[in-house]
Amino acid sequence: MSRFRHGRDARRRLVIRDDTNLKLDPITIDTPDGQTWDGLALIPKGGDPQRRRVAVIVVHGSVGNYITGVPRRVAHGLALAGFTVLSVNTRMANYGVFFGGGLFHRTPIDMDAWVDLAKRMGHTDVVLVGFSMGASIVTYFQATRHRPEVVAVGALAHPASLPDSLRRRWERFGSQPDYETVVRDAWLMIGGIAENDALDDEIFIVRRATGPTDEPAHAEIWTYRTWWFSRGPQAHAAMSRRHIGRLGVPLAMIQGADDLIVPPSDGEELERLAREGGVPDVFHSVVPGANHVFDGRLGEAVERLVEWMDRVVMPTVEERRHAARAGGDAADGASPEV
Repeated sequence: MSRFRHGRDARRRLVIRDDTNLKLDPITIDTPDGQTWDGLALIPKGGDPQRRRVAVIVVHGSVGNYITGVPRRVAHGLALAGFTVLSVNTRMANYGVFFGGGLFHRTPIDMDAWVDLAKRMGHTDVVLVGFSMGASIVTYFQATRHRPEVVAVGALAHPASLPDSLRRRWERFGSQPDYETVVRDAWLMIGGIAENDALDDEIFIVRRATGPTDEPAHAEIWTYRTWWFSRGPQAHAAMSRRHIGRLGVPLAMIQGADDLIVPPSDGEELERLAREGGVPDVFHSVVPGANHVFDGRLGEAVERLVEWMDRVVMPTVEERRHAARAGGDAADGASPEV
């Protein structure tokens, strides 16, 4: 018997369940540097109108994209809870790091465009939610851009530092080449210049990067530039410990207790740094038994995100709207200058 199903039944099984309650719109954005990225809008057809007015932008992890794995399921869960969701790609999606375009420090260009789109759609209150590397992307974006539309940041499996996470993994499996060798080779290739735009670049392969064998499944592919700007020792943009204290908006982190890629100590460090930096509300929750991709436990992680949204984000949104109405009333009643 065939393992595959065709037609409408296949779409319903492979895309999302219960999608009759949602309007699904494929979307794209263009960035000022001439790039085009894909996304998917998930818009509830009913439910709480206040929740629908909040746009949640969900950002993928490494070599991921907007309709696979954790981002797809998180986006679906939040949309079924009644929030408008944009699950989006950035230049780090898919094979960006293989082909040279996946430069982490330029992801704020992409995130600006997605927030602009949410604003054009009528959403003045935006929540950023990132998974793994996506958590690093949204943290760096908010800490450096401080977009007024962003009211909160959520993260799942948030690494304290992408370079440190990769170095630990390579050391655990005995990568070939090792981390220091790639540092040397990347420095020689790009000249160690922080904003290097030179066309000189090469693809390289690291064996035993994600597992203990020489099988292709345990290898990683990078270009020297994409590696240097997201996993190199000077990839400061990809080190959330440097930025998380400057978010200026409420933060939620949902971590996995059994995550071998992002250990619980990363969440503890980021929580401490966020509080020390004056982040107005920090929610740090650890899901028992959850690995890096929350296998079998993602529903619980999404439930915790929704509870945080109701407890922290929605009151913040209401306060902002009340202040905006009060400001409008005051302006309407102001006496003209003489």
